[in-house]
Amino acid sequence: MNDNERAVLKVLAKKPLEGREIAKLSGVSHSAVMSALAALEAEGFAKTKREETVGFALTPEGEAYARKGTPERRLVFAMGKGAAIDDAVSKAGLSPAEKGIALQWAKRNGWVEIKEGRITPMGKAAESGVEKELKGKLDGESAKALMARGLASEKTEKYVYAEITLSGEKALMGASHEASRLTPQMLKDGSWEKTKFKEYDVRTMFSEETFIGTKQPYREFLNQIKLKLVGMGFKEDHGPLVELEFWNMDALFMAQDHPAREIHDVFIVEDPSRGEILDKTLLKKVQQAHEKGLRGSKGWRYKWDPEIAARLVMRSQTTSVSARHLAKKITPPVRMFCVGRVFRPDEIDWKHFIEFNQCEGIVADGNMTFRELLGYLRDFAIEVFGAEDVRFVPGYFPFTEPSVELYAKIPGRGWAEVGGAGMFRPEMLEALGIGVPVLAWGLGIDRLAMIKLEAKDIRDLFTHDLNKLR
Repeated sequence: MNDNERAVLKVLAKKPLEGREIAKLSGVSHSAVMSALAALEAEGFAKTKREETVGFALTPEGEAYARKGTPERRLVFAMGKGAAIDDAVSKAGLSPAEKGIALQWAKRNGWVEIKEGRITPMGKAAESGVEKELKGKLDGESAKALMARGLASEKTEKYVYAEITLSGEKALMGASHEASRLTPQMLKDGSWEKTKFKEYDVRTMFSEETFIGTKQPYREFLNQIKLKLVGMGFKEDHGPLVELEFWNMDALFMAQDHPAREIHDVFIVEDPSRGEILDKTLLKKVQQAHEKGLRGSKGWRYKWDPEIAARLVMRSQTTSVSARHLAKKITPPVRMFCVGRVFRPDEIDWKHFIEFNQCEGIVADGNMTFRELLGYLRDFAIEVFGAEDVRFVPGYFPFTEPSVELYAKIPGRGWAEVGGAGMFRPEMLEALGIGVPVLAWGLGIDRLAMIKLEAKDIRDLFTHDLNKLR
């Protein structure tokens, strides 16, 4: 019996204890206690019982909200009877990330009205369910609302309970010393020859669970998708996350009074707020497409404003990458794809988030038709992403005609829209200098990843919860 086993038995001689309590009272590390218990149980000196419980704990974000209040509550307190949004946010001390959360949930709870850059109360802000749960004891029911916002997570606790046996008590009384390791000093002075060493049985020993490092599953999924697309003959391209409205919308033949250009549909950059369109010839072509039309089109028939086109926004679609690529004076046939992050204000739930990845693709060739586009979409959804089935629904996009929306069946969740596609409009292609048909698609790759990774919530793809990642 070695020193650790003897120390553990001495503690257990008083009363049965859990492994962490044994470590605390014996002065032996928890991992060493686990090894000692395995050896003592194999020799019949102790009995162990393992239990596992699933509980809930606040995430770091949840703990912060429990201390200082939710962003929406702090915003409501700061705005008083009404204030400019930025003033209320500054007074509340909200970070840029908390600003979006506060505005979204304050409006969703019916506490405020947001109009023309001002925020005003809609009456007394009653305590929300999330705020009540942050103050209470977490259990299965109360944790649901918090987990939906990423403020709580499941926590599995493993316990090992041990007690000494009659044989263990006798062994403790007559225990002799056994060395548990061979030291350099023993080798120098030759004492190892007379030392009795503890035997080890690796078949019965157990220790704390350990994990090796692996690649983040969603990142690995994206890499696999890129490899498959390259294998199908596509070349990858990239574009900036902070984009000119010109490339994000104007070059895509999206009218400047389109609802998608409002602050509630796209994130507008405040500082710097403007960029520059360097290609003046392309600028004039796009202006002509909007005001008068190209290729037989009548255009949108309004006065196009280059100042609006120069505004900076957070990229709301990777179609901007397609526009930039086509404007490079390409030589068909061309197959291009882009996998990148886009940003859109939205109500967060299991399939919506304010930032997500899109898989953008175009094929430019004189022989391309709408039938080929549907074939590409079906192959991507079923063969590449593993969808059970797909549906095509007629759609509308300012820059494609005809247009289609793709729905994929997510196991256990039903049907979800995963993207839009269509044939780029001739007047858009004419402005970019393209004379052949171009089929295009933009797929919400996060929802398709949910199929492949069997995720039930889109936020799980970006989680830092190690249990979920494992």
